[in-house]
Amino acid sequence: MYRAASRFRALKGQTGNRGLARYASTSAVATKSSSGGFFSWLTGEKSSSLPPLEFPLEDVTLPPPLPDYVEPGKTKITTLPNGLRIASETSANPAASIGLYVDCGSIYETPASYGAAHLLERMAFKSTTNRSHLRIVREVEAIGGHVAASTSREHMSYTYDALRTYVPQMVELLVDCVRNPAFLDWEVSEQLHKVSAEISELAKNPQHVLLEAIHSTGYSGPYANALLASDSAISRLNSTVLEEFVSENYTAPRMVLAASGVDHDKLLEYAEPLLSDLPKVSRPSEPKPIYTGGDFRRQGDSGVTHFALAFELPGGWLKEKDALVLTVLQMLMGGGGSFSAGGPGKGMYSRLYLRVLNEHPQIQSFSAFNSIYNHTGLFGIQATTHQQWP
Repeated sequence: MYRAASRFRALKGQTGNRGLARYASTSAVATKSSSGGFFSWLTGEKSSSLPPLEFPLEDVTLPPPLPDYVEPGKTKITTLPNGLRIASETSANPAASIGLYVDCGSIYETPASYGAAHLLERMAFKSTTNRSHLRIVREVEAIGGHVAASTSREHMSYTYDALRTYVPQMVELLVDCVRNPAFLDWEVSEQLHKVSAEISELAKNPQHVLLEAIHSTGYSGPYANALLASDSAISRLNSTVLEEFVSENYTAPRMVLAASGVDHDKLLEYAEPLLSDLPKVSRPSEPKPIYTGGDFRRQGDSGVTHFALAFELPGGWLKEKDALVLTVLQMLMGGGGSFSAGGPGKGMYSRLYLRVLNEHPQIQSFSAFNSIYNHTGLFGIQATTHQQWP
């Protein structure tokens, strides 16, 4: 016990000496580097050893100042001999975004191919004739990329985002996934089960039911086709239906390869050999929207009434002024979806919203939607009220 106490005192003495020595050496350095020391710095006195701040430092080259205005990159478009268009726009962003867009959606489905567009969205970036699905996932992950696919009533889109240094790999994989899908039976069957589960889940979502109902009720013909597959269509969909749908609609004149943050000449160098042999088939007659209007009702047991009122916007995005006006009106009326109690910016603090809820407390939610496509669109409002309220 005595030895331990002696050793502790010895270590404590050594530590104290080292601390004093360290403090002394630091003070010496501070005294050398500044004529006034700490108190001079605290009182604001200038040090004679440091240059004044109004003079530039020696041997320091400042970069040129940034310009007040940077002209955005111009969009360049090249049409290949087979009719496929390639568009690009340069950007200072280190990332590149590439998309392959097809003028094909649910409005091009026939009674034999109902639901094909929905299933194609699910089958995107699955196995191709050159790659397995696992290899595609590994290649995308290896460069830190992100792939996505979406379908609408008029378009199919496949996108790939990654650093611009990997543009050659991005273009090659994207084109391979769109041009050469294998449609393996077991992968198609797996996605059909997921589509069936998705349909069952969305059938419980009143907002989704309303949005599909106003299209099927408001239009007749191809524009009335559902965006999602139906239960009856699932039993008829298979790999053969998908292959026929792709071969008929995925033609060069109906496809556009667009990129942001990519040099146009480089994009042509990578993409033209992969896309120049696509068949040049004349475009089919484009379906025309036939607006008829109507009324749709479905009985529910939730004790709450969901309703929507919509009207047509002829021309859609082709009439940019009308589309812009309705887009602004949409934000003022609710922003296009359900809003939360703490989410400003979705119309919930607008004069219209406050007036509706003050005068009609039975209304639980209120918002506007704007469903615009190339040649047509629907604008309307949707609300949720107590079921007993007229």
